Amino acid sequence: MDAQDRRILEILQRNADVTNAELAKQVHMSPSSCLRRVKRLEDRGVITRRVALVDPEKVGRGLTSIIHVVLDKHGRAHMQDFIRRLQDEPAVQHAYGVTGEADVVLILRLRDMKECARINERLFDNDPNVVRFHTHFAMQSYKDDIAVSLDAAVW
Repeated sequence: MDAQDRRILEILQRNADVTNAELAKQVHMSPSSCLRRVKRLEDRGVITRRVALVDPEKVGRGLTSIIHVVLDKHGRAHMQDFIRRLQDEPAVQHAYGVTGEADVVLILRLRDMKECARINERLFDNDPNVVRFHTHFAMQSYKDDIAVSLDAAVW
């Protein structure tokens, strides 16, 4: 990946709606060359998808919770069942297998505390494999950026 690829990715991460003509202008390339590079980045799986970002507050999901989950058993069958339930839960925005005291860290976008209680019961309280979980609620967001830093990107 060269500097032009990185610049294309930086621009698209900030605004995926930019036209190819405007993108080409910003990276000082011809539109056809720029389009070929974008297509190549898509074909190689560097660009995985393009989405519209929604303000959680404006759609009634302004409560953010971060949940640390400790599991009893870590075998493939136990993990697959738990992961499937996480993936099926619409409020779960991010789910990570992690090192340290917790086994899984989740980030949820919720309507309210009642929804949080229902999800906790569904995902954790009724799962004998969940030893314990700790929930933190975000009071303020200091940074909420989905762009991937490309300063160390290599091809």
